[in-house]
Amino acid sequence: MSEADYGYDCLRLRAVRETQGLTVAEIAAPAGLSERAVSFYLAGTRRPRAPVLPRLARAVGLPEPLDLCDLRDGERIVHLRVRVGKSRVQIAAALGWHPDTYRDWELAGRAEDKMSGEQAWESDPDQPDRGRWAPVPFFDRDVLQRGGMVDGDWRPPVYGPYQYGNPNHFASFEVPAERLRQALQRTREDREAQLGELLRS
Repeated sequence: MSEADYGYDCLRLRAVRETQGLTVAEIAAPAGLSERAVSFYLAGTRRPRAPVLPRLARAVGLPEPLDLCDLRDGERIVHLRVRVGKSRVQIAAALGWHPDTYRDWELAGRAEDKMSGEQAWESDPDQPDRGRWAPVPFFDRDVLQRGGMVDGDWRPPVYGPYQYGNPNHFASFEVPAERLRQALQRTREDREAQLGELLRS
């Protein structure tokens, strides 16, 4: 199963390690990792899986797991998941989605069966006189109550603990619509760029 690149940056981990004077063992033990795994992450030969990144960040004293990532191009859907250390299967289950539907959502910003219903005109940013009728994303639809269902089927996306620093806090949060919209836009732009590269090669 292909995994979305979330921009893990080994140079950031190395910089924090050097600043704090930590040994590989001092990172590995609190993160619950082997010293070998930490060495791979420091060298950049392996990328931590989503459930590992928050533990690694906590072990080096970072307040936010995404501080170990390069987000210069903006937050994408994958970052909402990686931030809370959940697998795609876990998030799909929390949303009540099929794992394949969530994979398409994360990799391409598409979840067609979840975007059906209301339609709205979507202008082409390059040609304002052109556009298309597109499904209204679920997070833009009216929600009757916080945590309530939308269109009889929907819950706003649930991505993980409010209190990042407290691993025993399991409350979930609803991603604000604007943050989700921006992450979705960036995800779609990345996907279109990837497809454009494939067509050119």
